Amino acid sequence: MKQYLFLIFILFLFQGCTNSPKLPQQDDIKTKKLEILINSLHVDKKEAKELAQKAIIHSKELAKEYKLVKPPLFQNFLVNIGLRKRGLCWQFAYDMLSFVKAQNYKSFDYYIGGANVGDYWDEHNVLVVTCKGCRFKDGILLDPWRDSGDLYFSKLNDDKKYKWKQRGGLR
Repeated sequence: MKQYLFLIFILFLFQGCTNSPKLPQQDDIKTKKLEILINSLHVDKKEAKELAQKAIIHSKELAKEYKLVKPPLFQNFLVNIGLRKRGLCWQFAYDMLSFVKAQNYKSFDYYIGGANVGDYWDEHNVLVVTCKGCRFKDGILLDPWRDSGDLYFSKLNDDKKYKWKQRGGLR
């Protein structure tokens, strides 16, 4: 009997190793990396930390709200045929913009960035965050669409997948 109880205990102990959901600790690490990147803009540290945390969380909330599927291009297909109401990259970008603007941060300016604008299959849009009064090209892109709700971020010029251009003026 003791052997069976021991075996059951061991199975429960290692069961967590068989699951693959994203751990909150991984989100903490990702949030810290984004915070460091935002701080490189020389902004208020408290606001940088808060923006990093909230951007990671809001990206996931939008994915849930849009009932996002993978890959993102399949989500576009579902939106375009009317099976989903929202979830295109530009909708993510503008919804993120509305969200961060509502936080009333004093350290940041915001832009919408576009890549391959006008190309039906390859156009992509993101939110770009800069320090107050800074140039678009020095910003950090926040892209909740690219990885299906798992926020992708990088310095604008470090993004190897797209060449970004400012769409419109300061937001």
